[in-house]
Amino acid sequence: MVYYVIAIAAAVAALGITFNYIAHLGTVIKTAEGRGDEGMTVSAVLTRFFFSTMIIELVPIVIMLLAYVLMDRPDNGLPVIPLIIILAAAAFGVTQVLIRMNQQVPAEVKGQVRSFSLISIQLITSMPLVALIFLFI
Repeated sequence: MVYYVIAIAAAVAALGITFNYIAHLGTVIKTAEGRGDEGMTVSAVLTRFFFSTMIIELVPIVIMLLAYVLMDRPDNGLPVIPLIIILAAAAFGVTQVLIRMNQQVPAEVKGQVRSFSLISIQLITSMPLVALIFLFI
């Protein structure tokens, strides 16, 4: 049971960060082009992204820690289904970021979108990596 709790928490974090990235990418592009809200800068949009990512990751981290500390772990082999859940969520998130990173954007925005996308890939894969470590400790 603890394997599934850890896998679902990691999937929620990875998918939440993926959708957070998708929501903020359009704002980053508009702001960098000068079509965004007045007074809004790209760094302000990124600050919003990182703050909302912190909120998204907070609950799964607590759930994973409590699941690991409070529940009994079964000793019956390799947890295949939780591994599939974790890897599928991470692969979906990375795929979505790579698709959106390679879309057509103006030349002056391309560097900012690329940096934002690469940071997002690292954030998306961080929770599944932690979950994999928890599964095999």
